[in-house]
Amino acid sequence: MVRLLPSAQLVCGLTCRYPVVGFSFAPSVAGPVYLQMTLYEFLYTGIGQFIAAYAPNAVFAALVNPLLISVLVSFCGVLVPYAQITAFWRYWLYYINPFNYLIGGLVTPVLWDVEVQCTQEEFGILDPPQGSTCAAYLGDFVSQGTGYINNPDATSNCEYCPYSVGSEFLQPYNLTRRVYTWRDICLTLLFVLSSYALVFLLLYVSPFAHLALKPADV
Repeated sequence: MVRLLPSAQLVCGLTCRYPVVGFSFAPSVAGPVYLQMTLYEFLYTGIGQFIAAYAPNAVFAALVNPLLISVLVSFCGVLVPYAQITAFWRYWLYYINPFNYLIGGLVTPVLWDVEVQCTQEEFGILDPPQGSTCAAYLGDFVSQGTGYINNPDATSNCEYCPYSVGSEFLQPYNLTRRVYTWRDICLTLLFVLSSYALVFLLLYVSPFAHLALKPADV
């Protein structure tokens, strides 16, 4: 069996997944996604390597690595939106979390301009006051918030969709500007470089540097 290089695996993976979900192939969308996915390949390997660089043995490294990854995933703003993260963690761990910027660089370009059309089951249904239309009743709310009214002239069963465009969906995740795509890609690159710098630094300062990481005895 031929073993694919990581770059070939990335291309094959994106080629298989990307069209299935209907993402745009425009260079301004697909280009940043491919670049961020490439940086991700280096990011997670760099994190694993700097943990291994300081670990006294392979077992310790194997235990710490998933623990650290779990913490980073939990506080990147996806599992728990930014506003709902406990304040103690929100104001420091969120901002030094590389997965925060990884997610921003991946989802912002593909979702920002996507037009949202709710299905019938997804609409919020409510009735306006008697004699009022849906537009008159919900107009101010929609203009100051997100979403759209599907039947603005109706006088009952107003159909409200919470999002009209992808950028509105991203706001709770603290992704409020499209330019954050390139900000997040650049910050991901800095995390990649710093993670590999930590590999060499920790190898130099580690008291276990003279020990070889050997597989645990079974």
